[in-house]
Amino acid sequence: MSVLSGEDQYDCYKIEMLKKEGVESGYSHLIAWVIKDNFITITIDYYDRENPELFLKLLVQYDIKDIDGIPTATKIVMYNQQENSQISIEILEVKYNVVLDDCLFTARNLQRR
Repeated sequence: MSVLSGEDQYDCYKIEMLKKEGVESGYSHLIAWVIKDNFITITIDYYDRENPELFLKLLVQYDIKDIDGIPTATKIVMYNQQENSQISIEILEVKYNVVLDDCLFTARNLQRR
């Protein structure tokens, strides 16, 4: 199926994720659209726990760029359908495969101050 994200159109898989029995969740189910070529999730639809037909939120990932050989969404927007509001995140810089010194992970360095 073809899905539009921003100005780009992608050939996608549609994946429906159902809440597991006995697990607490704010949603009854999610529907994700995943690009077939690179497996990036470009949209996720969120549905109400009590009323599974009620569409609550939509997450959309835009401006997918190849950074160090890794497809990366650089703009993410969550649309709240009930409150007619949205929140946006824009990623300005990404570094992958960064070598970190082992001393960063000592018990002393990991304690909150």
